[in-house]
Amino acid sequence: MLMTLALVTVATAAAAETELTVTHTRDAGEGSYRAALEAANATGGNAVMRFDIPEDDPGFDPDAGTWTITLTDTPPSIVVPWVTIDGGSQTRAHGDTNPNGPEVVLSGGGHQVEFAVSIINAAHCTIRGLSIVEFLYGIQIYGPGATDSHIAGNHIGLGSDDARVRGNYNGVELISGAHGNTIGGAEPSDRNVISGNEHIGIRVSDAHENIIVGNYVGLDISATAAVPNSDGICIEGHARDNVVGGPTPAERNIVSGNVAYGVDLFGVGVSGNQVLGNYIGTDLTGTAAVPNTYGVLFDDRSHDNVVGGLGEGEGNLISGNTAFGAYFYNMGTRANRVVGNRIGTDVTGTRALPNETGVHIDGGTVDNAVDSNLISGNLVAGITLFALYTDDNHITRNLIGTDATGQSPLGNGVDGIRVAFGPRDNVIGGSPEDANVIAHNGRAGVVVESPGARGNTISANRIFGNGRMGIDLFPGGPNPNDPGDVDEGPNGGMNAPVILSVERQNGGWIVSGGLDTRDPAQATVEVYLNPADPGAPPQGSEYLGTVRPDADGRWSLLVTPDAEAPRFSATATGADGSTSEFGAGT
Repeated sequence: MLMTLALVTVATAAAAETELTVTHTRDAGEGSYRAALEAANATGGNAVMRFDIPEDDPGFDPDAGTWTITLTDTPPSIVVPWVTIDGGSQTRAHGDTNPNGPEVVLSGGGHQVEFAVSIINAAHCTIRGLSIVEFLYGIQIYGPGATDSHIAGNHIGLGSDDARVRGNYNGVELISGAHGNTIGGAEPSDRNVISGNEHIGIRVSDAHENIIVGNYVGLDISATAAVPNSDGICIEGHARDNVVGGPTPAERNIVSGNVAYGVDLFGVGVSGNQVLGNYIGTDLTGTAAVPNTYGVLFDDRSHDNVVGGLGEGEGNLISGNTAFGAYFYNMGTRANRVVGNRIGTDVTGTRALPNETGVHIDGGTVDNAVDSNLISGNLVAGITLFALYTDDNHITRNLIGTDATGQSPLGNGVDGIRVAFGPRDNVIGGSPEDANVIAHNGRAGVVVESPGARGNTISANRIFGNGRMGIDLFPGGPNPNDPGDVDEGPNGGMNAPVILSVERQNGGWIVSGGLDTRDPAQATVEVYLNPADPGAPPQGSEYLGTVRPDADGRWSLLVTPDAEAPRFSATATGADGSTSEFGAGT
């Protein structure tokens, strides 16, 4: 005989707690899920919904070990605080009949029902231990009063066999001012598996200061195979100060296998968000690819967001994606930072786990920073900057083409950095403290290939061991200097300096030469150790110093390299910031 909905008053430290028990899988009537929600709202808050549904219930599937409650109409929203829905209570009452996931399944009957759980302007609620499938929105947290709730231990979009997709349209939504909520948690029992949803796994729109940790998004329960959402985690609109992941392995989200984006941040008010310590495009181990198309996207005027960090464990692993690892796009997108990540390698930083391109900056996005990352092993390029108005971006302190030690080759397939179709005034390196290592890439270290690309500064970097040239201004191959430096082209066709003499002096070496350019006294010359084989295009393995030529272009610099028989190379940077190729070395 089926039990009825029980209302039991239990003394708690804070207040009397009302216990509500769901005893059958029908959509209505005493003992139903719907009736329990209505009763929870009637209490004014501080209620716990438990499940105790017998095996002779018509909704029990003995093969799957699940009890399915199919809703035929939208259930009541939770509008009072301190409400807990405890799906794990069914497991405690009847055993772990479904080792692949929760025993209680809430079904929207093929997207006929708006949501399984809605929390509207209510605080301190907990939704735990449910399988939620085939709704428009699996769980929705709405409104500025919706705070401090916890969504944990649920499977959202997965069938009971862990692989069959029974997706919602969106899995979880935090919208319209919801703040301070947590999706997942650091304990394994808190992990949500949010996969197979038709649009977005986790959507955060106009919602603030929420935390998303410890989840699998786009994967099966083993986090080794894809069960795709279209997008994994989407932070949009005016969402600010949300945190995805954290510095410990327990806080790590694995966001992989999704059709389009792993994590996307887009919208004019999307700012102050942090994406830390996650695996994006790989499996649980960080050694095999489970690709998204794109790893991380900044778009549509999002600004001042950070992916990664310099603290222990803050960097993300962004590898294995079929297109770009990190993607900056669109005019108005600005001042975002990708820092301290591994992009294109496995978790050890010693083996390639390639994206197509590591970091792609495009569409007029400005003033972004790519700093202190390992960007190696990608199929095409480490970093690409494309399009007019993609200006004033800074690429600093990265390892581009080596392993994590900076010592062993792990080159990107084509170029280390490519600047094309008109970007201006970008800085690659800039000082010894900000220098990149750009080494062992298949073709050039840095390529600037379009006439509109001007003012791009390539300074103080260590550039060596690349397959062709250290710096290549289109057309490909070493470009001859032209008298007076009047030609145009990428970086204004800046002439390279010529080394005319090298003399030992005062325990060092005097390197002297000339620079034929307009207004040479406004230019600078940088001198490097040249590691290239004699006759090969020069590169620069160690920055040695900077000198400003005189009005006739003559320059001379005392350098003290740690080498018995050093050979030298040099670059010039004009007053507008345009850097030349390496001039013919010694």
